[in-house]
Amino acid sequence: MSLHLVFNTAGYEACLKRKLSDDPIILLGDGVYCATQLEGGNIHALEIDAQVRGMSLAQSKAKPIDYDAFVALTELHSPVVSWAE
Repeated sequence: MSLHLVFNTAGYEACLKRKLSDDPIILLGDGVYCATQLEGGNIHALEIDAQVRGMSLAQSKAKPIDYDAFVALTELHSPVVSWAE
């Protein structure tokens, strides 16, 4: 199962077209802005990146994660694909 790292809105849109339905996604950097337009499940968002951008993930479908959870997810999945188109 692939892990998809999404860094912006364009990357999120490209990722949705190519990922498998059960592949997890992590929203990072400006990618956390996509937390309000999520499709599907198994989506995580780096909580510190949301906080830096003045966002709360409380009302989103994304599961807030910290750096430890981010590292754990990268260790569990291969390949790891980055999306920042």
